[in-house]
Amino acid sequence: MKTITAALLVLALALASACGPRVDDPADVQAITQLMEGYFKSASAKDPAALQAVLSDQTILFEPHMAPLAGKDAIGKMHESFMGQFGIDAKGPVAGVRVAGDLAVAHGSYAETITPKDETLAAEKASGHWMAVLQRQAGGAWKWEWVMANSDQPMPGATADGAEERALLDLERGFTAAALNRDMAFFERHVAGEYVQIVDGKPVDFRAQLAAIKSGQLRIDSAKLRDMQVRVFGDAAIVSLAGEATGTYKGKPFADGSRGIDFFAKRDGRWQVVYSQMTSIKE
Repeated sequence: MKTITAALLVLALALASACGPRVDDPADVQAITQLMEGYFKSASAKDPAALQAVLSDQTILFEPHMAPLAGKDAIGKMHESFMGQFGIDAKGPVAGVRVAGDLAVAHGSYAETITPKDETLAAEKASGHWMAVLQRQAGGAWKWEWVMANSDQPMPGATADGAEERALLDLERGFTAAALNRDMAFFERHVAGEYVQIVDGKPVDFRAQLAAIKSGQLRIDSAKLRDMQVRVFGDAAIVSLAGEATGTYKGKPFADGSRGIDFFAKRDGRWQVVYSQMTSIKE
């Protein structure tokens, strides 16, 4: 009896294994790899029909810096609009595929050169990583369910590690501290020789202001910055900010507030402010 029971158990396990979902079947892995890498080849070839072939009505596409697109019609319109404006040279090698029955997940990377048809505009490069969930269809073909792309490039106006942004924020705080402490050397180091300051549409004699701070005619008793935002473009940068200050000028008290933008250039490894445009905050 024990022998018969054991034999039946082995048979039951064998049947369960045979009826279970296929896991990482090499044919499925190959088909999905070809489908995903073929998508990027089709984009380079401007083949909208091939791009559309990987989509279903249930497909959801998550692209960087834009709202999700749901369904093959919405995604197809995006493809058509993009190809109407740009040429693309794209590669999307697959790094891994996992399959369990009729569901699969794949991931990889992408690298693209995007060339506007408008010849006055420069080409741009994009790169990052992607992950896709795929569903086997009734006929056996695989199609996208969910696909998400993740850019590995910093946001426009941002650096990869944020070091330059932090340096510029520290520089703005340094200007405030230098005004409070009458640190003329700090201004000399970080204000460009050609610096221009415009306040409420009128140019300001900034060198005369510095002389007044140095002599004590202009005294800053308190200063506060807020709402600072930084955008970095190579060796140029913009800082938008607002601030308030109190003090005395020739013995008379003042309390001022302003909002504006400082423009910086990086020279010999250090940032210098080259232009400022400020507007007074009226209570």
